[in-house]
Amino acid sequence: MPGSKRPNFLFITTDQQRWDALCCAGNSSIRTPHLDRLASEGIRFDRAYPSNPICMPARATMITGRSQRGHQVFDHEINLSESIPVLGDSLRAADYRTVLFGKAHFKIKELEDNLPDNPPSGAERDPADGLWHGPYYGFEHVTYTGGHWKPSGHWRHWLEREHPEGIRLWDRASALAPSTLASSWKNAIPKEWHHTQWFTDLALDWLRAYDGARPFYLWLSFSDPHEPFCPPRPYCDMYDPDEMPPPIPPDDDLSRKPPHYRWAMEGSRTHWGGVEARHFSDRRLYGEVVAHYYGMVTFIDDMVGRVLDELDRLGLVDSTHVIFTSDHGEALADHMVMGKPPLAYESVIRVPMIWRHEPSIPAGRVHAGVMTHVDLVPTILDLADAAPLPGMEGRSFAPLLHGRTDAHRDAVVIDRISLERHTTEPVIRLKMLVTRRWKLVHYGSQWPGELYDLANDPHEFDNLWEDPAHVGKRQELTDRLLSEIIADELGDAGALFQRQLQLPVGAMRDPDQIEPTLGYRQRSTNHVAGYDVPPAQESARGSAGDADPRRGDP
Repeated sequence: MPGSKRPNFLFITTDQQRWDALCCAGNSSIRTPHLDRLASEGIRFDRAYPSNPICMPARATMITGRSQRGHQVFDHEINLSESIPVLGDSLRAADYRTVLFGKAHFKIKELEDNLPDNPPSGAERDPADGLWHGPYYGFEHVTYTGGHWKPSGHWRHWLEREHPEGIRLWDRASALAPSTLASSWKNAIPKEWHHTQWFTDLALDWLRAYDGARPFYLWLSFSDPHEPFCPPRPYCDMYDPDEMPPPIPPDDDLSRKPPHYRWAMEGSRTHWGGVEARHFSDRRLYGEVVAHYYGMVTFIDDMVGRVLDELDRLGLVDSTHVIFTSDHGEALADHMVMGKPPLAYESVIRVPMIWRHEPSIPAGRVHAGVMTHVDLVPTILDLADAAPLPGMEGRSFAPLLHGRTDAHRDAVVIDRISLERHTTEPVIRLKMLVTRRWKLVHYGSQWPGELYDLANDPHEFDNLWEDPAHVGKRQELTDRLLSEIIADELGDAGALFQRQLQLPVGAMRDPDQIEPTLGYRQRSTNHVAGYDVPPAQESARGSAGDADPRRGDP
């Protein structure tokens, strides 16, 4: 950056945190004092959305600046192609150090769990632990976990080496109290061994050892509050289940909505998110889940507070942009659904987002306009004075951050292709347009779409798609959706040919290890997405995978 030092970036993310799981977002039932402080010292984006509200596509966008249409990751079983330039490529060319601690999920979880002790041929291992730590998708160093139901990745190896009893304590069978629901329990593992604290400790150690010679991009990627909802003490006992706010009630009439809304509420399909929500007519069970979910968020908030305090102590506040967001939301029994089914509800698709840089961003602002994660990479590269990525679809909102304007986008697009492989479940394809007031959901020719007036119907009960009084608005928004898709697709297409950014692409820089773009998981085999997995690792991974006992996953 001419005439000045390039800034640092601390990117903090959670997994499956809905937009209103913050006190500063108006939820007085949850305690998040450190994130509230971050918002008071920067800008909070009240209407932020991922490009696709599911883990792997959302995370692919966070490092490519591309939508689902650009990076082609639309499901949990498709690896991000290593031929696509990523954020770390440009930052490293600009002499940044790039580090990731926490959840990665750029490849399928089985493969990521296997990589630390079965890396690509010729890859270097860290002599401290004998494991591989990158490079990985533009990050010079990674220490990560992948799944949620069992310890995995580098965290699993650490537990096995330092606290082997932690593997057993993590399991629901070792819960501190009897649990009724498969996805909710009081975790017996000490909080000091929990991945939320372990990855925070690693990030703090890294910051303390930072010598200031090169600017940094550090991603601290928390795996919670994704289910299972199982915080350790004291967080599992922090909230009273009887005092949790009630969910949004189910729709009285689903006849005016596409059929998958009914499937989700009934739990009549394996992957629509309603399997356990049917039990939440029991107020105590619902309260337990929300209390644990809030406890997981407060655990993360405490860790964020430690990091913010360390930035203060190290004198890094003025030189460091701190960004906080989540990859997607959580229905949390609103409308009688759970998780992240392919539904339009705000609790599923809307996320928190905060940005602080005290020297350049006026404090205490709340931006009410719509924002998209597609714009994160362009903004970071703009602020770092680093080269744009070919194929990047987003646009920088640095002028908004600096207070020079309050305008950015007035509409954002969300993509989703939802399928459950190895079953006969229907494939659902949708494109969604969200403006400050309106939400349009288009399913192509599959079935009629959805149209909501968010100003008068914030909980999205009344689908106006076929309302004669709103035919004009539906057509206007449909035209706008098409225009947005055409205007943004692959960004500056000329950059793909000009190749102004001369960078090595890929995560491992090894052509022999670049798997097909569509790296589907093959069941009942030891061959996973182009990698041969030794039988011993297959067995170990099976005990540390991300199986959901409700769905019969391996």
